[in-house]
Amino acid sequence: MKQRKIDVVLHPIRMQLIQALIKKPMTVQELLNDLQGVAQATLYRHLNLLKDHHIIRIKEERQVRGAVEKTYELLEGAAIISAEEAETITKEEHQRYFLRYFAMILKQFDDYLEGDVNMEQDGFGYTQIELALTDEEFQSFTLEFSELLKRYGNKMNSQARKRTLSTILLPEKKGGGEKNDRSD
Repeated sequence: MKQRKIDVVLHPIRMQLIQALIKKPMTVQELLNDLQGVAQATLYRHLNLLKDHHIIRIKEERQVRGAVEKTYELLEGAAIISAEEAETITKEEHQRYFLRYFAMILKQFDDYLEGDVNMEQDGFGYTQIELALTDEEFQSFTLEFSELLKRYGNKMNSQARKRTLSTILLPEKKGGGEKNDRSD
């Protein structure tokens, strides 16, 4: 039975692979260097699954010392779950996927806390802000936000320090909008 795309994408190792390949096409050796601690056999298994689901592809193959070296690339938009796909997911599945996503963020947070931590200098933080936007304003916001991410994302150089921005957009329940005034 073929796995659904969301099950393929929302796996810790495959999420790391996708994040690595967002930056640039990479060989297996480059991916092994980027995803430290992942065994080569495990990496190949996850690469093949992503390839079978048309999320990545082999961009180039070349001979290197008698072996074929493959360069993998992420297919643009292939790792994104469409609105149509999202509508087929049950409430319980959405909750399970959200917990899996949150667990990956929590793991990154735990890893960060194990290091030399200077939250102010590191730019660490978490916050929540409510956006009161019409549908048109929200569309404009998402386009501008995407452009901002494209401008600053994936520009790793020797002086850059990777910082992960995780976003969750939670719309208000339909029919909501009026706040309850409570006088206690």
